[in-house]
Amino acid sequence: MPADIPDIPGLLAAAIQTGQGLSALSPGSCATALGLDSLTLCLLDQSGLELVWYDPDDSAAIAFEDLQYTLGEGPTLDAARTGELVLVPDLHTVPEHRWPALLAAAQQKLPSAAHAVPLNLGAVRIGVLTGHRSIPGPLTRAQMGALLALAEGATMILTTPDGIHDMSSNNPLPLHRALIHQATGALTVLLDIPLSEALARLRAYAFTHNLPLLDVAHDVVHHQANLDNPPS
Repeated sequence: MPADIPDIPGLLAAAIQTGQGLSALSPGSCATALGLDSLTLCLLDQSGLELVWYDPDDSAAIAFEDLQYTLGEGPTLDAARTGELVLVPDLHTVPEHRWPALLAAAQQKLPSAAHAVPLNLGAVRIGVLTGHRSIPGPLTRAQMGALLALAEGATMILTTPDGIHDMSSNNPLPLHRALIHQATGALTVLLDIPLSEALARLRAYAFTHNLPLLDVAHDVVHHQANLDNPPS
């Protein structure tokens, strides 16, 4: 195999052989193989997208995915909605009207390039694999092919018996936004509102006060904050 073509099939085969599903795949190793800085994978659930596969030490990638989740727009969100590739070789040249809130968050450190690949099973969308890079520019043909192969392999792992390990109590994928789900449930009780409205309030509060959504969720869960007052 030529040096410029990452061995994604080999990484996937090793993950399947262990019987541990995506948990056996290193996001950092896969990103390096693809010439990216980071990779994340989000699964679609009732609240939108749940970040389940990522490098916990990669704060920049996590922050970018959380920002998209809070604002409800961005390449990962578009790929989830449309089921189509969203390739952004230079995020800083995207027209403002495409993602106005995201691009206006200039104080946030956005990646220069983002490439979102939907995980589709026929007509069913199950999630999105997103690659980030601090240097602008498109992926090479080999890198793009490898990213698509990784997305296809991840879809297979998650939708076959081997993928059950990712959802089992013995070896679960980490739910990055579990605290947000808890906070949403807490707000429905505190304010007697539907889950959808509770989540919308969490997002709006985080955006209005320029706070990480997880920090707002922490205050709701641990301090019974009802979001009526501004943060101290």
